[in-house]
Amino acid sequence: MSSIKDIVNFDSLKKQIEEIDTDLILLVVDSNVYNIYRTKFDFLKWKNKKVFLWKSLDGESTKTYDELKHCLEFFLSKNIHRNAHLVAIGGGACSDFGGMVASLILRGIKWSVVPTTMLSMIDAAIGGKVAINSEYGKNLVGAFNLPENIYIVNDFLKTLDKSNVYCGNGELFKYCFLNKEIYQAVVADREISEVISMCAAYKQSIVEQDFKESGMRKYLNLGHTFGHAIEKIYKLPHGVAVAWGMVIIFKLYDLEHSLVEMKTLLDHIEIDMKESVWFNKNFPVDEIMTYIMKDKKVASNTEIDIVLSPNIGEVEIRRVSFNELNERLLRKEDELRRFIF
Repeated sequence: MSSIKDIVNFDSLKKQIEEIDTDLILLVVDSNVYNIYRTKFDFLKWKNKKVFLWKSLDGESTKTYDELKHCLEFFLSKNIHRNAHLVAIGGGACSDFGGMVASLILRGIKWSVVPTTMLSMIDAAIGGKVAINSEYGKNLVGAFNLPENIYIVNDFLKTLDKSNVYCGNGELFKYCFLNKEIYQAVVADREISEVISMCAAYKQSIVEQDFKESGMRKYLNLGHTFGHAIEKIYKLPHGVAVAWGMVIIFKLYDLEHSLVEMKTLLDHIEIDMKESVWFNKNFPVDEIMTYIMKDKKVASNTEIDIVLSPNIGEVEIRRVSFNELNERLLRKEDELRRFIF
């Protein structure tokens, strides 16, 4: 399993990375992170290390075949060796991309990750899922590739814009439903650093028991079945789309108590969810089903695994047919169109 390390400051982070057993560091750094922190953190100067730096595009735009090819060819042009260690510094898209590069280059090299957003600290950077996107859906081309180290530096949160704050908080909704202790910490307004550590430890424990997602790791897909479709259709930040994906699944299966709990959490989690992007507009059932039928959680030609949470700390994986989901969406279409917290 990965080693999760809480790092005090940027100097400590540099020392930790300099202790990695290699003489060659391949840095994949989100371009926004590089621009914000290059005066505080020298990305190129490392004690006893040669460093090659690739600046990845912002967010999901980096997770393409073209960018993957360009990055691989850039590093390969530098005559790198198999004991090189890749370090990805950025949000969830950057860790997805960097981990994918590490899994492919020279048939795989070791890598570590420095998550710089709340979403990546509590979710994306943990568990070894790496991927790029396909025109047919999100994260459909990928691998399982655990990072050696996950360095969590809470100071990165100080420069997040509202969109990234909402994105991380949207994913936090999921953890509140999966784990009662996390829920209680959030409603007690505990320090965000403590909540982040709890989420990271919870996900790590799930991954240790089910690395390749054959059982309980599927719990972590709560909200994602519909969330990925909504994210694509409305260009929403990932975490916000996941939160709305939870609303949809709770509505479809009449889990009204869970919707009440979500409303309670909105008093403690900062996110703009008063009304949906489709409020009083057409609810795109056909388009949603098109994406769902291409989702990586599809179990057969006619079925998909969905995740339900009837109460805080209770999770259920249910295999349902596409026909059932489509019928439920059509029955609830008007309710969803008019839904407001």
